[in-house]
Amino acid sequence: MSRRAHISITLLAALLGSRVALALPPLEQLEARLELSPASQLAQRAYEAARDTFAAGQTGLGLSAFGSVGYANNHDVIDQTHTRSYNQGAGSAGLLLPLLGSRLQLQGALNDQQLQLLQVEAQRQLQRRELVRRLRKAYADYWQGQRAESLAQAYLENEPGFTRTVELRTRAGLLLESDRLEFMSGFALARRDEAVSSASRDTALTIMRELTGADLEGGAALRPLVPTACAQDTDSAGGWADADPELLGLQRIIALRESNPRDNALYPVQSNIQLSYQTKDEMTTGQRGGSAAVSWWFQVPIEYGSERRLLARAAAAQLSHARLEYEIRRQELQEQRRELVARGAVLRQSAQFAQVRVSAAEAAVRERTVRSERLDSDVIEQLQRARMQRYNAAKAFVEADGALVYWYADWARFETAACAIRTAEAGAQRISRGLYVWRAAAWLASAGSERGERQLTQLRSAGITRLLVSLDAEQLRHAMTDTAPLVHAVRLTHERGFKVELLLAEPSWILPARRSELLAIIERLKTVPYDGLHLDLEPAQLDSAPEKAPQLLGSLAETLAAAAAASPWPLEVSIHPRDLDVRVGSTPFGELLQRLRVAPTIMVYVANPERALQIAMPLLERYPELSFGVALSVEKSLGPEASLWPYPSAERRRRIERVESQLTAANFAGITFQLEDGWADARTEVGD
Repeated sequence: MSRRAHISITLLAALLGSRVALALPPLEQLEARLELSPASQLAQRAYEAARDTFAAGQTGLGLSAFGSVGYANNHDVIDQTHTRSYNQGAGSAGLLLPLLGSRLQLQGALNDQQLQLLQVEAQRQLQRRELVRRLRKAYADYWQGQRAESLAQAYLENEPGFTRTVELRTRAGLLLESDRLEFMSGFALARRDEAVSSASRDTALTIMRELTGADLEGGAALRPLVPTACAQDTDSAGGWADADPELLGLQRIIALRESNPRDNALYPVQSNIQLSYQTKDEMTTGQRGGSAAVSWWFQVPIEYGSERRLLARAAAAQLSHARLEYEIRRQELQEQRRELVARGAVLRQSAQFAQVRVSAAEAAVRERTVRSERLDSDVIEQLQRARMQRYNAAKAFVEADGALVYWYADWARFETAACAIRTAEAGAQRISRGLYVWRAAAWLASAGSERGERQLTQLRSAGITRLLVSLDAEQLRHAMTDTAPLVHAVRLTHERGFKVELLLAEPSWILPARRSELLAIIERLKTVPYDGLHLDLEPAQLDSAPEKAPQLLGSLAETLAAAAAASPWPLEVSIHPRDLDVRVGSTPFGELLQRLRVAPTIMVYVANPERALQIAMPLLERYPELSFGVALSVEKSLGPEASLWPYPSAERRRRIERVESQLTAANFAGITFQLEDGWADARTEVGD
């Protein structure tokens, strides 16, 4: 088995019933589990204690009841010669309402408790953002370690053959010993990088387990999405300050200080009103009596004026302090945010530069490979030097890309709800129409031309904004040798508002013996700025017998796991709807796709929209965490039961819109159309 496909071992273990994970859960799912971390729970308990204490204090502002019970042995003097002795029992009860300064003083104490509650709440939210930052950095370390380990393993694949070659050339006097040792040091460096990366992944996995409270088992991790749209404006996006938990807490403290009870003129005056009833029982004679009373009590300090002035000055100082603290902290955070935005721009440029270096190094390796096959002399040494330069360039790119993910971790401090809403809206816009483009020659040839512009305009008028482009064998060979024409076509298509995905289809790649071919294509084309990788690998094309499905789907899952680990793009797969519920081992294949984070496009090749809905809806409900696409056929080669092509354009449009309008589940990503020649025929056969 190839080193680059080592991730399939973990998949095979999962299929045999072990608890090894196929893929690390997505970063967003891990962030949702942060509430289970000990630090998060500790902050939550502190907040609940402060909240309940404040709620308890609020009850003291209203009516309170009081009462008393007493006993007395009385000896009264009536006159000079008469006295009277008797025993007396007494009881009283009533209601008391604090007024004026007494009530204001209770409110002042309550404001102090509310201030503590606001501080604890701000600390709780900041703690949550800090946990997000730590989790993102741990995830970045894990992902970066995985990529670096894969690069090292790929570089070490050439070690046995090259070592034998240089030993022979050294013995023959064709290579200096110092040069041989230099070449060997490159392999030693790769082994060191492999060990360091493995240790980094283990450490990062331990941190993620601690932060999420989940028994994570590793597996393949995909590069997390780094949204930068919310960080483009530095000064104009002033809404971040109103959503920042620390600044929001300071604003609320200012509001409390502005209504400070101590600034009220009646604060020094203590007062309350009482409603009471008292009863007395003279035990000696058996006589009883009682009385009801309403009383208003107040107390004014002798130095009222001095106390009032001092309290007003203290309240004004507290308000001034709160306002100044807010302004200073806002400026500090604004400067930190501005620096973070600027750093993000620099890191994006660095990543783009590193990617260009990788492309140049790839081209150098291809050229040296061709020369090594045709020439003698020292070309093998030149090829190895080019490989070493490519390895170093690829490492630099992984590090630059990892720095962007680290930046995303630091950005957690300034994320706002408004940004989350925009991200959600962007996610909602993912529901669009796609097109399988099996014949790419016209697309490649017309990129940037007037004809190409016209065709893209027509596709957009049909609602299509996503192209799944396949390359034939000859086009693929050229692209793997020189990616420049392909990069040019993809970028020009991007400029017209379209997404472009690489479409690869060869069922034999499902089998372990042919899997390396797929990985080699991904490796050669990874510098092309595709938006995704879409695999059309149908197990039934290898063997349609139902009893063979579990084994073939298991092999397909291994292939998808290896492709996901090697691919720099999100991974999708076209799949027959019946395959999702097939159990591989004890796990439905749909759950395996969910763990692998592979989005399926189910091939619902029926022309009846009601039947299409009957097929798709249960699957979307059964696997809610999978993002589903639905493929419909508009092929001329299929009959009216399977294809929409035989129907008039108005009827085709009605049936397509019926499916789109009824698939309202949040995990429905849109429709993709299957035609013999999608680029040429999509507008007329899908549009008007």
